[in-house]
Amino acid sequence: MKKINFFLYVALLILAIACKKDKRQISNQDFFPPVNVDFYINLDLPLYSDLNFANNYVIEPSYGYRQRGVIVYNTGFTGPDQFVAFDRSCPFKVDSSCSYVSMDSSNLYYRCGQYTGVRGSFVPCCNSKFYASNGGQAEGPADRPLRQYYVTMTGRILHITNTPTF
Repeated sequence: MKKINFFLYVALLILAIACKKDKRQISNQDFFPPVNVDFYINLDLPLYSDLNFANNYVIEPSYGYRQRGVIVYNTGFTGPDQFVAFDRSCPFKVDSSCSYVSMDSSNLYYRCGQYTGVRGSFVPCCNSKFYASNGGQAEGPADRPLRQYYVTMTGRILHITNTPTF
């Protein structure tokens, strides 16, 4: 009887360890509530001309979490991965008033913080750094990537949305 209780205890212990949630496997979508994002960009308009060149971006204000904006970026790739879109809310302390993501001067990374003042000096928040092409965390305290939105292209029109379109 003692052998059965011992094996039962060991089996339950193994089961409990195996079912423990791994904190590193946090979903890209769970750090703030879903928001409705649905807008179009016409690449032929002068306002969006920067998107016609690799490693350039535009910020569409008034979209995304707390309407901080959405960054649309030209990765320089061809095909469906040429354009990506990310929420400007940093996933680290997302509700902090300074938790905005801005493009850094290299146009290859986003950094948590904002450019302010006439001279555009950068004021860091948590100073996490993210890769511009995929939103993945590169350094800093953030432990998850930026929230990514879907981008589809029809002709010269980009459609950015929080739900996949087929």
